[in-house]
Amino acid sequence: QWASAPWETNYELLPGLDTVKANMGMFSAALVAKFCPDALSPTAQALKDDQRGFALIHEGGFPSDECGKWYDMGNVESSEECARKSRREKKTLAFAVTDEMPWFYGKRHCYAEAIEVTTEKWKLWLKERANVPCKGGAWLEAPFYSTYAMEP
Repeated sequence: QWASAPWETNYELLPGLDTVKANMGMFSAALVAKFCPDALSPTAQALKDDQRGFALIHEGGFPSDECGKWYDMGNVESSEECARKSRREKKTLAFAVTDEMPWFYGKRHCYAEAIEVTTEKWKLWLKERANVPCKGGAWLEAPFYSTYAMEP
């Protein structure tokens, strides 16, 4: 058994080894996109984050108080609104936000996070997102929240 059910969506007929070898990049990208929909290109993600001005630095939690003070910014419509409010109202360069949740009236919940974000850290985090340190403290598990840093 080569494919799980339904086999039609979990199976890809390739045109032959010579064709695949000659176009390895194209076939690799197409197959990863089909069978691993959550996969992302680190280069494309870094470009997107650089353009929007904030990048995910920790998924499933937020920093402890020792990393930096936090401020409850209330409910927001989007991650972009949370970023704007955090920067404008509390002068922070990081924020933690949820997805849309019914108990937040279909909105997202936002915290401004006063963790240190420098130009050097921003550039590094665009390239290397795994295990971003929480200087002086720790990352607290909170499955509904993800923490983002903003470009200084």
